[in-house]
Order: sequence, then C-alpha cells, then structure tokens
Amino acid sequence: MTTTAKEQEAPAMALRAGEHLTRGPNELYALSPRPIPLGSTAGSGADIGRLVHRRDEATLDLLLNVSRNGMLALGGAAVWVMLFFIFVWASAVFMVFYGGFTWGDALGIWGGGAYAGLLFFGALLVIPDLFIRGSAPVRFHRQRREVAFVVERPGRKVFLPAPSAHLMYGFWFALFASSGFLTLVSFGGLGGEMHMFDRQGIALMATAHLVILPALAIGYVLFYRWVRCLAGWRKETVFVPWEDVVAVATRNMAVTVGGPAGLGWELHILPPDPERPGYSLAGAGVSAGMTGLQMAMMQWELIRRYMEEGPEAAPERADDYSVAWYKEEMARQRKRHEREGKPFWRYRLKCWMELAYFASWYTEYRVKHVLPKASPKGWVQEWSQPLPESEWARPSAALTELTRQVEAAYERGETFLDLGPVEERFGQPSAGEAPKAAYPSAPWPA
Repeated sequence: MTTTAKEQEAPAMALRAGEHLTRGPNELYALSPRPIPLGSTAGSGADIGRLVHRRDEATLDLLLNVSRNGMLALGGAAVWVMLFFIFVWASAVFMVFYGGFTWGDALGIWGGGAYAGLLFFGALLVIPDLFIRGSAPVRFHRQRREVAFVVERPGRKVFLPAPSAHLMYGFWFALFASSGFLTLVSFGGLGGEMHMFDRQGIALMATAHLVILPALAIGYVLFYRWVRCLAGWRKETVFVPWEDVVAVATRNMAVTVGGPAGLGWELHILPPDPERPGYSLAGAGVSAGMTGLQMAMMQWELIRRYMEEGPEAAPERADDYSVAWYKEEMARQRKRHEREGKPFWRYRLKCWMELAYFASWYTEYRVKHVLPKASPKGWVQEWSQPLPESEWARPSAALTELTRQVEAAYERGETFLDLGPVEERFGQPSAGEAPKAAYPSAPWPA
C-alpha cells in the first residue's frame, strides 16, 4: 500500500498518524497522534535538532537549543568587522599625515567605529539570549504519560508593536549606536577638523546615549507588558495526554524567479485544542529545522522511545559544543592533517576566522546558564516528581493494539511511509474528530 497523498481542502483538519497532505510544492506528514513506532526509517532515534535539554527517570525537557554553527557564522562576521575597522584605522592614520586630520580626529573616528561595531557584536549575542530565555520549555512526564505545554491565552488586540519586533528593535538600535558613534567622534575631534558639537552638545549626546535611550527601551518593554496584561493576555501551563500530542513534519517551498527553492523540513510538536479539533493551542509547542523527513522522524522517535521505553532509550546528547570538545577536535584534526601530509595551519586559520574557540565557549555558556532560565524556578515542580511504579499510567488498549499491528507490518517489509493513515489502515476508529473538554491547566509562575 502506498502513502495516501491528498490535497488539503480545509484549514483545520484533525490530523492522525500517517496522513500525508500536500498543497502545491509543500508537504506535511503527521507522525502522531497516536505515538506509534516509526520503524527502521527512524531507527532508534537521535536528537537531530538538539532539542533535549535535560532528562531523568521521570521527565524530559525540550527547548529550542543553541547551535554552535550559528556562533561560528557570527564569529566569521565579527572577524570581517574587525578587519574593516583595521582598514578604517589605517585610513584615519593616512589622513593624519596627508589629509590635515589631527590625532584626535583619527582616534575619534576609530574609537566611534570600534564602539559601534562592539555594540553590534554584543547585540547579536544578546538578542538570541533573550529569545532563548523567552522560549517556553515543553516537559514530558513518562510516568504520568502527560506533557506540559506553556500556552499563551490571547486577550484583546493590542495595537502596539512588540518590543522584539525587528523594525522596532532595529530603529532603537540604530539611534543607540549612532549616538555613541557621534559622541566618541565629536569628543576625539574637539579642536580639529572633525569638530561637530561643542562640549555642551557632546554632553547632551552622551546623556541621550547612556541614559535616555536605555530608559526609553526599558520603559517601553514594561509599558507593553502592562498593556498586554490589561488586555487579558496570560500564560498558563496545560497538561496534555501523551497520546494526544501532535507531531508533524513539514516541508515549505518558496517559488523564485529561477524556480522553486527548498526551505527544508521542520518538526513541530504541538498540543491540540481539544475543543476545536484540527487546531493547536495558541503560542505553545516547539519547532525545529531538520535537513530531511528522515531526520524529523528520528527526532520524534527519540522522544517516543523515551516515553514508551524509558530514559535508556534516549542517550545523552553529543558534547559537540564545549571548550573541551573543541580542544579534542583540534588535536584530532592535527593528527589527521599530519597523517595526510596536509598543512594544519590552514585549518587553524579557518577556525580563527570563525572564532571557533569563542563559539564553543559561548555555546557552552548558553547551554549551562541561559537555557535553564527559560523555565522559572519551581515550574510544575510537584507535577514533575517521580511516581511509585504502581501509580504509573499505562498505554491505552487502542495504542497497544495499533502498535502491535504496525510492528507486524514492519516485519513484513513495509515502512511508515507505506502505511498511510494508520488508524484507517488497521480499522481503528479515529479519536480526534469530536470536541472534548479542555485539558487541565495551571497558572504560569510570575
């Protein structure tokens, strides 16, 4: 039996495991509910998206993790910025000797530019940290067979741009960086060709940079949060039965002048809205980019095996971000280059151009000190406690029977993608079409 692919006709469909939807070049595979094994295609599972933050005998936390590759890209950009400022410094020195600039002018230009570059580099570090702190975790409790999702209940519409909006932040940062740049340039150029402000003007510019603009930013964030609170927006933790959790792998394509351009696959783990089948609860869940459908299946299979088989089925994450790993990798690469007769200095230069040591150090810092701040202290603490084995929840009879039939199909040589909608294939009634009562919830800690 081949996979059933159907054109999506309605915006809200209660997807079930094995369904394959298409809309033009875009695709969607539903991997659950119910959480059946995905077979040899997914193997034993792997933490492809680096989503598993921590795990123990009872619980497993998913968080949008941090990527060392992203830090390497940032390091490469920072090196080019440094090289640019070296060029600016050399140009300023040249203008001292041949353009009539004073040394104060030169130092003002270089200092202002270097300060603006430092602010830009710092912003590229701080913004992802703020995003990580604001990303709500997803906690799986295998003994309760429940999953805790943080849901943002919408209130009345707020006609204010969010502080995290790119345009809003970009406008503020442009003012902040420009005021710092002009302050240093003017201070260095007092009495020279670069004299733009008098001492009083420089003092006003410095005050705007150091006091007024930061106060406006902090004040706007607090005001925005207050307005949203008045409008009824609130966060709460919703406890979803494990067998109801929706996992879908999607591929989105973009059409350009040169033809379709693939944007890759993503895995989405979402809490369904029991009162509106086909919809998920607002502002909840986790999504991660994947390099292919198989990678998304492997990520979900790792989580499924943890919930169904225990923590031994979910190995510890690979330590590929720490400083210790970086040093070991350098030693391995040195030996490899010596064995192959290749100059090691080229590889070392590439690592320097990417600030690879810094990338490893800062990624390790983020994992240890930034990620834990995404969940407030004491979050679902009582719910997260281990249970006596006699109180463990058990798989439903429907899931047990469906799993048995699916595994028998795999033994006959079929794959998950061959099965199609598994409940329909094996004659089980779908449990996701009729509205149900809302899931239990708890307030999000302030």
